[in-house]
Amino acid sequence: MNRKGGDIIPEIDKEGYREIYILGILTFLLMFSVTLIYPVMEDFVMERFYVTSVAETSLFVSINLAAYVIFSLIWGSTSDKLGKRKIFIVTGFLGNALLMFSLTLAPTMSALLALRFIEGAFTVMAFSLIMTSVLDLVKKTQYGKGMGILGLGMASGNAMGAPFGGKIGSIDPLYPLYFGSLLLLLGALIAALMLKERKLSSRPTSFIDSLMLLREEKRIFIPYAFSFVERFTVGFFVGVFPLMLAINYGMEPGTIGMYMAAFLIPFAMLQYPFGVISDRIGRVQPLIVGSVLYSIIVISVGFTAPPLLVLVMVIGGVAGALMYPPSAALAGDFADPSKRGTAMGGFNVFGSLGFAIGPFTGGLIADSYGFHVSFAAAGLAVFLVALIFLPVLISISRSK
Repeated sequence: MNRKGGDIIPEIDKEGYREIYILGILTFLLMFSVTLIYPVMEDFVMERFYVTSVAETSLFVSINLAAYVIFSLIWGSTSDKLGKRKIFIVTGFLGNALLMFSLTLAPTMSALLALRFIEGAFTVMAFSLIMTSVLDLVKKTQYGKGMGILGLGMASGNAMGAPFGGKIGSIDPLYPLYFGSLLLLLGALIAALMLKERKLSSRPTSFIDSLMLLREEKRIFIPYAFSFVERFTVGFFVGVFPLMLAINYGMEPGTIGMYMAAFLIPFAMLQYPFGVISDRIGRVQPLIVGSVLYSIIVISVGFTAPPLLVLVMVIGGVAGALMYPPSAALAGDFADPSKRGTAMGGFNVFGSLGFAIGPFTGGLIADSYGFHVSFAAAGLAVFLVALIFLPVLISISRSK
């Protein structure tokens, strides 16, 4: 048992922690699968469909994330109303597996983008409800720890998926999609067998009532803004960064994957400890320090050449890890317990909107002004968000 402010706060039971670790594993499988294709976008999209524009190629990423934006709140609010999480997670994995395989059969660029959009709807169904399930299981004082476990799974999947996708994609650009489909089927099986459909203590009276959270708690838009800008910059890294390395430095897919891993590995490994720290000292300090440092690093990416670029990416991963757990936990802090699905759906809406806009925006800037200007714009966006919300965050920190 923990004590805080005279109240006794029970620890989460062992069975609850077991389920959180399963959710972390599912997040790993989901993120590993969906990032396998990124290092081979030049071969899979540009060469296969005779695309010459960086911006048009980036649509492969953006259209997927557009589905996240549209469906995140829908799945979250529907889950709150029905009081169920597991069925959404299982369905999300199964649908994602089917649609990922279907990408290998797309005859045209238009068909590819249509299938990619539908795939995104299933991906965010699984991911949003995994995040919500963590908040259902842990106490408010442990949201940072719970999101740290989830962040570890997410970032580890991203870190390992990119280089592995680059390796097998060097043999055949379709192999990452085949392998990803199999892993997603495995995730559906694990979710079906090992997750429990827990009874929620409270539920909104209607779908509209669930959405009213966004009107009732205005402060929740603070973590949403950080989610947006953090994912916005990640969009540059997955949509523009691989193309910069291939075009400017002539790198092969395997090497590109390793450069992406230089960022993603520290980003993954530090999620849990930084999440625990945010539970102990508050969300504000790590969020602000991480944002400022991260903005500087993102700007540096476009001006730093290999091999020094590896060091820049490592530091960027550390700074990014400082940002994610406290921002996700802050969304949970502000959420009504009966509307957690909506809260995390909104968090993913803004994050996904940033991720959807990021690759295409980065591609447009790169086409017109160069890769260095593209990453400078991304870094400045992070700094501006931190600067705008700094007074409010300081006020929140002092009131606790």
